[in-house]
Amino acid sequence: MTRMLYLLVGSWMAVANGEVPMILQNMMMMAVQSKSLTSRSVEWGLKERGVRYIIGSDEVGRGCLAGPVMAASCCILTDNFEAYEPIEMLNDSKVLSPAKREAIYQHIVDRPDIYAWHVAERSHAQIDETNILKATMECFAESIEQLVKRYQLPVEGDDNENPNVSQSYCIVDGNKSPKLNVETLGGKLPCRPFVKADSQVYTVALASVIAKVTRDTLLKETMHPLYPQYGFDRHKGYGTKDHIIAIHKHGPCPIHRLSFKPLKGR
Repeated sequence: MTRMLYLLVGSWMAVANGEVPMILQNMMMMAVQSKSLTSRSVEWGLKERGVRYIIGSDEVGRGCLAGPVMAASCCILTDNFEAYEPIEMLNDSKVLSPAKREAIYQHIVDRPDIYAWHVAERSHAQIDETNILKATMECFAESIEQLVKRYQLPVEGDDNENPNVSQSYCIVDGNKSPKLNVETLGGKLPCRPFVKADSQVYTVALASVIAKVTRDTLLKETMHPLYPQYGFDRHKGYGTKDHIIAIHKHGPCPIHRLSFKPLKGR
């Protein structure tokens, strides 16, 4: 990892605060994209700035017609980042086969000494009561706050020598980050959005696997036996052709999101 890449990633943090021009942001993103996911270039850049704990967050199910939306947050707990062995086959969960996703998920949950994680969800009913954006942001916030609280990760003010610096940092996949509750966290926690972070930021990719396997398992093992005519074991609630046909044939079931366009008025 070169010093230049560290500077670029450090500059990306400034971009998130609106401190540098868009042209520089594009240059930094190109630098990040040129590195493999397991090189953990973003994480190394943050480590260079004194961050101890990097939390990655990703959502799943936002575009589905049925079932909950979920968000997972994950953090590598070890301080010895150089000794940590990355999961070589890790990638954005959407491009991994189900078998690889499940193997990575099992590897994560089997190592609580290395991986801290938390999953939050909002039901189809809660989505209909508010909207999918609000529900998603609530999931992000809850998953981050509960992870920090459960594992007592340090936030701004916990370091007596540097009280204005947070030793934890969160990266959320997408173009919008949630509003975190300072009282729940016990202090401020930097949280920045990163478009396509699930395929470019290692810890976010970890979170994407946790989120997807958790939700897929729910739809396949719990929802499908209850409503087998919809094929939730295959499409997991997404608006596939078969799913739309099933809705037209059978009408909506109790876990469909009635506020979504294909289901409005049904």
